Amino acid sequence: MSDRDPQLPTFDNAAAKRERIKAISRTVHSIPVEEGGQLRLPRAAAPVQPPPSSERFWKRTALAAGGVAGVAVGFAAGLLAGRRR
Repeated sequence: MSDRDPQLPTFDNAAAKRERIKAISRTVHSIPVEEGGQLRLPRAAAPVQPPPSSERFWKRTALAAGGVAGVAVGFAAGLLAGRRR
């Protein structure tokens, strides 16, 4: 059993040191960099590109489909030309 009074608050050196460090950190991080602190002001976000218009999407899709169809037609013509010989 301890001879200390249980109602008296105990003083913890480590806890006190942690609190001092936290207080200093809060202070340093609340001062802007220009004034010697570590607070970094938020940067402007990069502009968000608007989604592509549906007209542009359909033009690109048609061109791609036309290209695929052209390749398929050319392949079929090559096969037919090879059979006729």
